[in-house]
Amino acid sequence: MIAWLLISFAALMVLGIPIGISLGLAAVGGIVFISGGSIDIKTLTQRMFEGMNSWALLAIPLYTFAGYTMSKGGISRRLMDFCYAIVGHIYGGLAHVNVLASMIFAGISGSAVADTAGVSGMFMPTMLKKGYSKELTVTVTGVSSTVGIIIPPSIPMVVIAGICSISTGKMFLGGILPGILIGISQMVISYFFAKREGVEKENGRFTWKELWRTFKGSWPALLMPFVIIGTITAGVVSPTEAGAIAVVYGLICGGIVYRELRWKDLVFCFSETVRVSARIFLVIGCAKLYTIMLTTAGFDKWLTGVMLGFSTNPTVILIMILLLFFLVTMFMESIAALTLFMPIIFPIAMSVGIDPIVLGVLVTVVIGIGLVTPPVGMCLYVACDLMKIQVISTFKNLVWYILGTVVVIALCIFFPQLITFAGSFM
Repeated sequence: MIAWLLISFAALMVLGIPIGISLGLAAVGGIVFISGGSIDIKTLTQRMFEGMNSWALLAIPLYTFAGYTMSKGGISRRLMDFCYAIVGHIYGGLAHVNVLASMIFAGISGSAVADTAGVSGMFMPTMLKKGYSKELTVTVTGVSSTVGIIIPPSIPMVVIAGICSISTGKMFLGGILPGILIGISQMVISYFFAKREGVEKENGRFTWKELWRTFKGSWPALLMPFVIIGTITAGVVSPTEAGAIAVVYGLICGGIVYRELRWKDLVFCFSETVRVSARIFLVIGCAKLYTIMLTTAGFDKWLTGVMLGFSTNPTVILIMILLLFFLVTMFMESIAALTLFMPIIFPIAMSVGIDPIVLGVLVTVVIGIGLVTPPVGMCLYVACDLMKIQVISTFKNLVWYILGTVVVIALCIFFPQLITFAGSFM
């Protein structure tokens, strides 16, 4: 039965069928196999709805819409100017600006792909004009965007919290330091790559006057992450309610403060939010059905036996879980991977004493690697498509950025306080 579920799902994926439909069809095939040909449509739809019926998951369309309104409402250009005033004078300045802008926009959208196509994508033509190679430009743009799901708010963290019934707020806070460390590692690597390519140093130097000028133009947007995290940390609102605040704040910033958000932009924001959210919820619902079938077939017991039979050491089990998600997200969309494996992996992690917040944050970081790792590295594919180059040409640079993220993961494993410290204030 397990073999049937895994092979049928893999076969449907190879045929090019969307992942949500593949999961649903494979699950239905398993139901037919068990029941001898009969299907209770009512029960089937109820199980799918159970997977989507979560207050925490309501945050997904809210943060998605808030990110689109801020992106369309004039935030991108102002972010670029502000970040340039901070790090533009350093050698490899535009690469550093790309990374820093992604770190700030991460506090607005919670979506790495949106960051790649939006804010980071704006830097690529300028980087090319300044002498950066297409390969380095695309790599920096893709990997910097992955910080978007680590620094809060984060859509994958919302999904993990909803599945595992853990604190979304603590996960949000736990992602701040790892996200900053990953951003710094990307800047350091970009510095050496810029040196190797002989990129011309940007003109000018850091001045408080220029920093203040750009801050005055961008402070409403820069304040948004603090509004989200501050209200959650203070216990005023839940993360989902903070998403609603983010929507209102985004509309005010784009429509009233910056006055760049038009009705046609709102139509775009609504339509894209519906499209993105519908795809995510379809995957979650079908993955819930598929997970039920895997559990019925005993996959959870088999995986538990394999892992705990190898070791019961929490650090070893955590590394095994992260390796599993790394391999899975190379071939599977991140939300589907979370919905499939977190219900199975979470009890194993709890049984050996792994901190649930540490687990959730590190799984999110590993998913970020999956977003730039073929064959399903969406951020990398979006960036390559924008520059019209082959994905394989980025590998020589990409591997170093991935190694930088792995170093941060290792630090968080051996020093979990990097994740748990911020959450202790809640």
